[in-house]
Amino acid sequence: MVKITNNHKIDLPLAVWLLQDGYNSGAAEAPPGELISVTTLMKPTRSLILKRKVDQTQEEFDLSDMIASRVGHGLHDSIERAWTQGDWRGAMRKLNYPEKIINKIKINPDPKTLKDDDIPIYLEIRGFKEFRDIIVTGQLDFLIGQAYRDFKTTSTFAWTSGNKDDDYILQGSMYRWIMPDLIKDDIMRIQFIFTDWQKFRTVDPKYPQIRTPHREFALLSLEDTETWINDKVDHIIANAGLDQDKMVECTPKELWQSEDEFKYYSNPETAKKGGRCQKNFAKEADAQLWLKEKGKGIVVRVPGAVKACPYCPAFSVCQQRTNYFNDDGLPV
Repeated sequence: MVKITNNHKIDLPLAVWLLQDGYNSGAAEAPPGELISVTTLMKPTRSLILKRKVDQTQEEFDLSDMIASRVGHGLHDSIERAWTQGDWRGAMRKLNYPEKIINKIKINPDPKTLKDDDIPIYLEIRGFKEFRDIIVTGQLDFLIGQAYRDFKTTSTFAWTSGNKDDDYILQGSMYRWIMPDLIKDDIMRIQFIFTDWQKFRTVDPKYPQIRTPHREFALLSLEDTETWINDKVDHIIANAGLDQDKMVECTPKELWQSEDEFKYYSNPETAKKGGRCQKNFAKEADAQLWLKEKGKGIVVRVPGAVKACPYCPAFSVCQQRTNYFNDDGLPV
């Protein structure tokens, strides 16, 4: 069993909440076979394989590391309860929805009982699909009519950079592949709930203008989705029996690695001592042009920082990780 620490002395009421694990893997109701979730399939192949080699009795995590995850789960739970236990009809009336629309809404109905003009809403529905020798499973957050919705508690960087867009599309596409009888629309909507939104930054039109905006994404076709899953399974099988030095390595994207920087120093000795550079460049060509213009100095390449490794469940056993982090989690 993983050892749990409370190094920051989080108070008991919050500590107990942080340790509540309401996640349902679906194992109890799954068909016979090896179960693998959509979110697991999306993880880097190397991490997925090496995780199984970790001795859980030697692992530990601190309560403070659970905060972001539990806040996200807590918001999902709260949204679900608003529709299953709350006065959603009263809320829709306050939003000026006509009574004829409100009366058409059915919460988590049996699809066989629906009338043509009913508007079904499904929450936290888990689906299963047999594929090759495995059972692929996923749990959708919210479905209204035939359109999938998802809620993401994240930083504003996800919005401004778009670095998670491909993951959102892939996740939604796999849910539709698993549950095509429910999810029929080609467009999914992501409702963002930002954890670091600041009103004064809305002067920038590229910054989210409210704390909870949404975006829509086109899903992959069912054929392209199945091709991706098939290739991923092949990739896992091909690497599962290999030693680490022959196993596929995590890509810069999987490592959440930032772009390299190129620093110009007018005095090479300053660079050797780790001093302050005179100018930063995102592209090496621009840095070299600046160096040529100045006629002296040096350009130093600074590799992009890796951020994913400390969050990887295979951290303690991964050899690739040692290129970036020491065993204590500090950068090399």
